[in-house]
This record gives sequence, structure tokens and C-alpha cells, in this order.
Amino acid sequence: MDKHVAREVVRATFRCGSELQKLLAVLKANCSPEEYKIYTRRVAAAIDGIHKALLDNVLERFPELESEIEKNIARTGRAMPES
Repeated sequence: MDKHVAREVVRATFRCGSELQKLLAVLKANCSPEEYKIYTRRVAAAIDGIHKALLDNVLERFPELESEIEKNIARTGRAMPES
């Protein structure tokens, strides 16, 4: 994998997390408080799983991307803006 592909993995990872976070609003509006609490934990676990499965490996191979992600978030609000 080259750095360009690693950036694509970062984008996909953060897109997945963002979509799952959006789902929480739908769940909150349509589930009981007890059910919502269960789903918030499951969504958090899913996001964590995606990060561990994809993002952690990419950052291990390309540690310089971590500072790039932080700078991008501070500047644009996105981890890895589309090129």
C-alpha cells in the first residue's frame, strides 16, 4: 500500500464513523431510551472496531498521517478532505 491508498483508507474509515454517528439521531427519535442506550454502545463499538481494523494499521504504517489528520480536522473539520 502506498500513502495515496492509505489516505483513501482514512477517508473511508472516517466516512463510516460519520454515517454511524448520524444514525444515532434516527435511533434517538425512534427508540425507547433503554433501546437507544444499547444502540449507542453498539455504534461506539462498531466505530471502534472499524478504527482498529483499518485506521490503526494505516497509522502504524504511515505515522506521519496522524499529524496530517489532526491538521486537516483543525483546518477543514474533515480528517482527510477529498483531493
